[in-house]
Parts: sequence; C-alpha cells; structure tokens
Amino acid sequence: MEVLLVRHGDPDYENDTLTETGHREAEQLATSLAGQQLESIYASPLGRAQDTMRYTANLTGVEPVTLDWLQEISAPPVDGLCAWELPGHYSLSANPLPTLENWSEESVFGESFLPFYDRIAAGFDELMSTYGYRKAGNMYRVGRQTGQRIALFCHKGTILTLLSYLLHWPPPLIFVHLQISPTGVSRLIWQQANEHWATPKSQVLNDLSHLRDR
Repeated sequence: MEVLLVRHGDPDYENDTLTETGHREAEQLATSLAGQQLESIYASPLGRAQDTMRYTANLTGVEPVTLDWLQEISAPPVDGLCAWELPGHYSLSANPLPTLENWSEESVFGESFLPFYDRIAAGFDELMSTYGYRKAGNMYRVGRQTGQRIALFCHKGTILTLLSYLLHWPPPLIFVHLQISPTGVSRLIWQQANEHWATPKSQVLNDLSHLRDR
C-alpha cells in the first residue's frame, strides 16, 4: 500500500484558488502522477486543493472523492501565524523539548491544536480501514494485502500533522524541521513485517522533481 500526500499548488488564498504559477505547477504534477497508476484520488474540499487535484483527475481518468477532514487546519493563530509557520524558538527553546506524550499540553498551541490532530488521525485511519489496514496500537493490522497507490491532495498543515501522527513525531518539532512546498509530494508505504502487521515508512518528503520551472 502506498500513500501520496500532495500539497496544492501556489495559492491565491484570498480567492481560495491557484495563482498562474500554481496552475502550471499542478499541470506538471499531473503529468508526473499520470504514469504512476493511481488507484484512488482524494481531496480537501477547499478550492486550492480541488483545483490542483482536478489536473491529475482529468489526466488519469480517476474519479476523485472529497473528504472534509483533509481541509486545512483552522486552529487559532499564534502571534498572527499558523502553528506550522512559527519560528523555531517557539518550540525549541523549551527544555525539555515537547514529546509525543506531552506536546498537547504545550502552552503555545498544543491544547487548541489537539482537536484538529485527532480529526485528521481519525479520518485517515477510517480511510485506511477501507483498504484493509486497521490501526491497532502504534501499527496497522493487515486484513488483506494490497499494492494500491492512492493520492491525497490537501494542505501544508494537514500534511505535516498527518506525518506527525504516522511517524510518531511531536507536531511542534515536525513543524519546525520539515517543509512542504506547493505541489510537494510525500510518499509513504505500508511495509509489512509479516502477514499480519504493517508500518508506514517514509520514502520521499516534499518531492518537487516534477517542476520544470524551479
């Protein structure tokens, strides 16, 4: 099982769509993804993700599905910034650093962010269960083996939060240390240790090799 997490193209946030650059990025992305045998395409309901996804859906002929839990996180900003855009000192100055166990108690954004983290985690696990992978503890129990590849078109905050959940990294630290650029593609495979259990493994983070204009 392979999951592609795809950020939308260069955004026009005011109109919730793409800039001219974003449309070019989305078109180049679609050309790259068209040869990768996507089984399913899912997208956030927000315009910039829908507009990005549509290029790939049209080129591959895969009928897209909109999932509300993929929309961008709307947690209260901190000093006018989203949690994943905060400078490093907001989290790295803590001693000790946030952990998986206590990050939601972190004073800057933890408590307000937790409901969005839980929403994304639950939505993703529900989706994976339809492919035969059911979350049990920190791993996934395999109900049936599948070599399918699916793509999720969404947003920077959503992708970083989902990576935090799947890779067991505290959100404050993943926000500081990882970048997800417009049309960046992150790939994870569910690697099976045996016939019963699988673990998500990151293959690529923020791949931009499809962009010819960089």
